Amino acid sequence: MLALVGERPVGVTLAAVLAMFSLGAGPAAGSKPAAASVAPGATAATAPHDTSTRRALVIEGDNHLFMISAPEGWVLDDTSGMGSRIRCVFYPKGQKWATAPTVMYVNPLHGYGAKTRTVSMLIAEDEKSFKKNSPRGKVTDGGTIQTSGRKTAVVRYFSSNGGSAHEAVAYVPEAEMVMLLVLSSKTPEGFQGALAAYRELVQSYAWVASNAELGR
Repeated sequence: MLALVGERPVGVTLAAVLAMFSLGAGPAAGSKPAAASVAPGATAATAPHDTSTRRALVIEGDNHLFMISAPEGWVLDDTSGMGSRIRCVFYPKGQKWATAPTVMYVNPLHGYGAKTRTVSMLIAEDEKSFKKNSPRGKVTDGGTIQTSGRKTAVVRYFSSNGGSAHEAVAYVPEAEMVMLLVLSSKTPEGFQGALAAYRELVQSYAWVASNAELGR
């Protein structure tokens, strides 16, 4: 799918982010996060009340921050995807990004803000492009997933040969962009085996703030 460009990871404890919103609840309506909430140079850590002990990372893009967590049994890696211009990737523990048969990653897609182009338009364009490149391909409705930031992710499953799906894309609308969360596997079996972890990944996603909201 579309490549992530210019993302810079900023490791912070979730406790810092929790100053902006309650875990699983998203930002408080009308709140303005303080710039001091983000502490560059700190290491990524688990939330004190997160019993699954997942590791989380706040990713700083060109003009935004968002939070994402690694599902249990998966590695959150902010360096291995750099060769593909992807800054936040996930793969099963004990494997590597370059060789893992099943991986997940996050792509913020700029230029598709709610004020200009809808998620439905983006999905339609993706499906058209997919069918052009894979004439036998099939796109199916994967339902919706509620994120911890109180957003609704619209999910589509993709199969390049018209058989069982091997890729999923969750589209999450934000004010000035659409966040894409992708599961990709070399086999339908690998895809099915990772779906639960993928749903957990999408659920963990939360928008933190734009630079304007941070006053910078």
